[in-house]
Amino acid sequence: MKQFEERGAQVLGLSCDTVHSLKVWAASLGGIGYPLLSDYYPQGKTSQGLGIFNAEGGYPARSVTIIDPQGVVRGFHTYPPGQLPVPGEVLAELVSLQGK
Repeated sequence: MKQFEERGAQVLGLSCDTVHSLKVWAASLGGIGYPLLSDYYPQGKTSQGLGIFNAEGGYPARSVTIIDPQGVVRGFHTYPPGQLPVPGEVLAELVSLQGK
């Protein structure tokens, strides 16, 4: 996470679970190095607005969205179930977008 912070980026997690569930889940993993956001009520409203809500499953798709300081989406990727984003690839895209 430090490499993202050094680039001025903020990493956030978004889930349709309750705040309590997210806290318990993070604690079970020994903590999470970034904030987790609850999209619990109304169910998936933020995820729907981002176009990543899986209505059949009731949860957001695993995705990475890069938003610039002006609020413009500069990068967007979704991942199939079981596949995780590769932090190094996301960081490389961020560096490329920043032109540094």
